[in-house]
Amino acid sequence: MWADGDFEVATLNMDSANFQIGLGAFEGMLSAQQSAGRPIAKATQESLALVDAMFPGFVIAYQQFVKSQRERVDNISVGNMLVGHPGAVSWYSGPLVHKGAWPSYKTRLEAKLLDTKAKDQVAAVAAMQGVVKDIDESTTRILSRCANPHQHGEKRKGLVIGYVQSGKTANYAGVIAKAVDAGYRLIIVLAGMHSNLRAQTQARLAKDLSMNVLSEKGGPAWHLLTGAHSDFAGTDNIGFLNNHGNVGVLIVKKNSTRLANVVSFMKKLSQGQPFNRGVLIIDDESDQATPNSKGEKLEISAINKLVRDIWKNTNTGTYLAYTATPFANIFIDPQDQEDLYPEDFVLTLPRPAGYMGVDTFFNLSQDADSEDEAASTGNFSRDIPQSDADMVTPTQKTLASFVPELAPSLEEAVRWFLLATAIRELRTGTAAHSSMLLHTTHRVLGHERLKEMMSGFVNYLAGERQSEEQNFREVFLRETKGIGAVEGLELPEWHEVWARAYDLIGKIKVVVDNGYSTDRLSYPDDTPQLIIAIGGGTLSRGLTLEGLVVSYFLRTSNTYDTLLQMGRWFGFRPYYQDLARVWASSGLLNDYRHLAIVEEELRADVVTMEKEGRVPREYALRVRAHPGRLSIVAPGKMWATKAVNVGLGGTRHQRTILDKSRVGALAGQTAARDFVARARETATHTVRRSSAPGDAMVFSSVPTSEVVTFLDAMSNEADGSWLRGDAVKSWAATHRPDARWNVVLAAGKSGAGTFAFDEETSVRLVNRAPLSETATGGWRATPELTDSVSETAELVNIRALMSGSDWVLDLEILAVNNLLDPDLAAGLKKLDKNKSRETHVKPFRKEMCPEVGVVVLYAIDRASQPAGTASAARVAMNADEDLIGVGIVYPWSLKSNDHNYFAVDLNPAPDLELDEELPDQGEDGLVRFIDDEDDFKEGQ
Repeated sequence: MWADGDFEVATLNMDSANFQIGLGAFEGMLSAQQSAGRPIAKATQESLALVDAMFPGFVIAYQQFVKSQRERVDNISVGNMLVGHPGAVSWYSGPLVHKGAWPSYKTRLEAKLLDTKAKDQVAAVAAMQGVVKDIDESTTRILSRCANPHQHGEKRKGLVIGYVQSGKTANYAGVIAKAVDAGYRLIIVLAGMHSNLRAQTQARLAKDLSMNVLSEKGGPAWHLLTGAHSDFAGTDNIGFLNNHGNVGVLIVKKNSTRLANVVSFMKKLSQGQPFNRGVLIIDDESDQATPNSKGEKLEISAINKLVRDIWKNTNTGTYLAYTATPFANIFIDPQDQEDLYPEDFVLTLPRPAGYMGVDTFFNLSQDADSEDEAASTGNFSRDIPQSDADMVTPTQKTLASFVPELAPSLEEAVRWFLLATAIRELRTGTAAHSSMLLHTTHRVLGHERLKEMMSGFVNYLAGERQSEEQNFREVFLRETKGIGAVEGLELPEWHEVWARAYDLIGKIKVVVDNGYSTDRLSYPDDTPQLIIAIGGGTLSRGLTLEGLVVSYFLRTSNTYDTLLQMGRWFGFRPYYQDLARVWASSGLLNDYRHLAIVEEELRADVVTMEKEGRVPREYALRVRAHPGRLSIVAPGKMWATKAVNVGLGGTRHQRTILDKSRVGALAGQTAARDFVARARETATHTVRRSSAPGDAMVFSSVPTSEVVTFLDAMSNEADGSWLRGDAVKSWAATHRPDARWNVVLAAGKSGAGTFAFDEETSVRLVNRAPLSETATGGWRATPELTDSVSETAELVNIRALMSGSDWVLDLEILAVNNLLDPDLAAGLKKLDKNKSRETHVKPFRKEMCPEVGVVVLYAIDRASQPAGTASAARVAMNADEDLIGVGIVYPWSLKSNDHNYFAVDLNPAPDLELDEELPDQGEDGLVRFIDDEDDFKEGQ
């Protein structure tokens, strides 16, 4: 039943307006009948009869209406979904239109999302309607796969995958509203592991769904069993659920004591006879604490055991897991029927319009031909020098005596926080909550010391504001260079910005929020807050920092899920999208680049499985492993997984960190010249792309042994593992013994200088300017990296070496010289190389020439200069000698067991029995968390 009421009733000889009036009357009567305790079938029949008496023909029109809405529900395609029962007919006929929890929530959602400050109100309304439509369609699709609340004994388990800080709460609030309208009568929300997150979720849902109102006209009678400051303590009051119109709501922290209270409550409901009203369990941040972390010990972790018990005592209903980091969820053992593997459906929500994600803040591009486009991405991130990091981060040894110092980068971040807040207020004409995140350590004592330092600095700024204008202006000029390109927003004049910032300086509150703090974050509706939030675990997951504009972030993690969840800066930034900044340690860039690839691959797998009609239990979603220190999740949550196909075939790897010292450059030249000499001797063909001086050329079908010899001589510790000779040798021996390699000498633009590999072979130099150490989006080598290379090395990062066209440059050169198989040449001619290489070029090579790999050599001009819009983040190369860059495209594997992906084992060893005794653990039910991630204080 679409809320826009566009059902056609003309063919039924009934006026459309009268049908809508009758529909509203029917929904109101149905709600009243259910509230009076009437069973749904009888209530529907009696309500239809009453409306049909007022509007003759309504029953027939309504039947057609329901049929059309069922068809629409089945055809909704928002997001990508795997379903456990592909042929099952949906029970759900769509949401109520006029009266009920969903129409009420939809009205509030529209008001909340409507941007009344936008200059273009037509565009603002359209944007709001687009967001509401996405939520409407996705929640309808989700509920259609949930259990039918009126089919006693039906139970389903599902997983919804969103993005960090992307509006998951708004989505599951919509699911709750529609579920209640459809007949669900007990809502249990498992709201994370921390009291402040649980309280925030309680307040959000109570407000958005009007839960604090006993009963809206035409809506449910909500009965809240938890409060803003009170978690679930258990209750004997279960009689209210005897009334069909009453809805019980529990918003509970994932804590052993609280969950045990819920288990007891569920058991009381079933005393005497089973409680068959529909139960909806929403597990927010479902990858945290819920998955069993002790399965390898044949035990069940405490939280997992209790959530299982809640589910076991649910006779009719749905367990619906929500998370942006689903790795632990898809690693649950699917063979264990009592566990929470999402066997019935998995839905990936689409990326919302205006969402700022990993690729917004961290430049993920590795194509040399997209550097200009990528340059704007780097405007949002700033590198924290190691010397600054040492000033604000205690170690275990120095914690007791730790006295933080005001690092220059932190001082700059605070100044920009004030200026960005002022610019935002000038743009909108009103004050709003504005936050800065300071996350440098997980240690509680460190938080308190940082608060003392930051409070002192804030007080200093307030007292010396008249003499501070020049310092603020320098930050303003530096940070606003090129600003406004993202949203086309105007940048106020300096005198306006300073006047507003001057007033804001004295309003900053410094707040510590961790598992032991007493102040905690609070954002009252009527009082805009200007907050610097210092914390650790409680600020790392779920909790929303309102108006987060600046993050100063040094905390790292060894697992994918924790690292992604720490990115509180991801999300929506209306009117200040161009002002958002992240100060972070340089090592995070590569970590987040890897995580972006992992996210993309996981979602792509869902798309593929959906097209193939696979069900979750039949096909294990795989997750790419990190080549270095990062684990996917905590080891205890991976006990049911196994290593699976690496998918290395067709992947591209390139050398982007170069040693520009004379010694390093000459060593590279020697290795490359020796390689070209051997390639000339062993190649089947040696040809150029054209007769133009210095144009690109290829040596075809060079054996693997020559590639290995070259990479052994060329590689250094800065290279990725798949750019090394031993890796290519071992991989080829196992996966592609028949591999042949086309060796390509790439060429720069016409008119460039040349580099001679030998007397017969010169190619034009390519221009690759390195990233600046100090400019926006810059780079500097970490101590770990510099320690791994020779003392004479001068490392630079060019970020992107290969162009997109280089994936097939070898084939193009051979085709020009009529040396390609006709079918391969015809396919190459039709290939659209402007489309995604992942979805077009890789499959092409796999199908047409799977045994052929590519090695591309680039002679990089020693005098390479910044060019285009990327120039602000780059500097001249200024090397003594020309450098050699290397890129590789792997051939396709004949086998699939490289062990670089992990997936749940669909065929585990038999007779695995878990210990049903509750393990002796801490209150969080998992391996002891460090410091601030233990949330012992009840009722906060």
